[in-house]
Amino acid sequence: MSNSVLTPKTISELVKIVARKGKTAVLVSGVDPSDHAVAGKVMVDVNQIDTLNEISVAKDRVVIGTGINLGRLSREAVGENGLLRQAASLIANPLVRNRITLAQALDPESPYFDITTPLVLLDAKVRLQSPTGKRTISIQDFLDQVTKGLKKGEMPVGVEFSKLAATQKVGFFRVARMGGKGSVSAATRMRFVRNTALDPEIVVSSLTVVPLRSKNAEKEIAGKTASNATIKGAASVAADEIGAYAEKHNAYERTLIEIAVARTLRDIMEGNLG
Repeated sequence: MSNSVLTPKTISELVKIVARKGKTAVLVSGVDPSDHAVAGKVMVDVNQIDTLNEISVAKDRVVIGTGINLGRLSREAVGENGLLRQAASLIANPLVRNRITLAQALDPESPYFDITTPLVLLDAKVRLQSPTGKRTISIQDFLDQVTKGLKKGEMPVGVEFSKLAATQKVGFFRVARMGGKGSVSAATRMRFVRNTALDPEIVVSSLTVVPLRSKNAEKEIAGKTASNATIKGAASVAADEIGAYAEKHNAYERTLIEIAVARTLRDIMEGNLG
């Protein structure tokens, strides 16, 4: 039996479909839905809903529609100093990034859920809509609610954040678990004055913990000059801090956190390392 392909023209039509079809609805945009049909799933092509396929900038505010696929995000994201572009490129390989929408990636069961790590660093907000209304919540509240389950038919239709200042340097890295499901990711931003790290922010997502700020690691690196010792120390502190929230102590998970955090710091500090 052939798979259905639905083509809503408005967000209102879309959320009604999501309410009816639930987890069987798969959102695609910018590709031929029939090329990516999955048995038992209903392909929903959101390409005709303009607001879901736009990246808009108004003053210092950026809004990204969740119908945009990760391929477009890796090429066209703006105002984030390359953070989302880098994340989208690393999270989804070239074979799949043009078929995975941001809406799909924001599903906690998605292997691309690490896109929420840079969104936490950007202090983003998520626009939600259901058949009965709409609301905008912080990314932290979204993470809490989506893991428990959103309202029936409710789905993210956009993410928004303030543009980063040009002086903010950013980094993202993701480490996939070997021989099993799950990944660890880290996103970092800071600025430099005379080779000194100022106002650092470090966000880490582990195998069992949604993205969290590592404030102890931020204190470890703030006001210090770029060096291998500084990077190693901050990565170790982050692993201890985030590991404390894990369901159980896991040396392997701790190692992955250290690797991810160290890589983001090294990418940012590379030109300043002594």
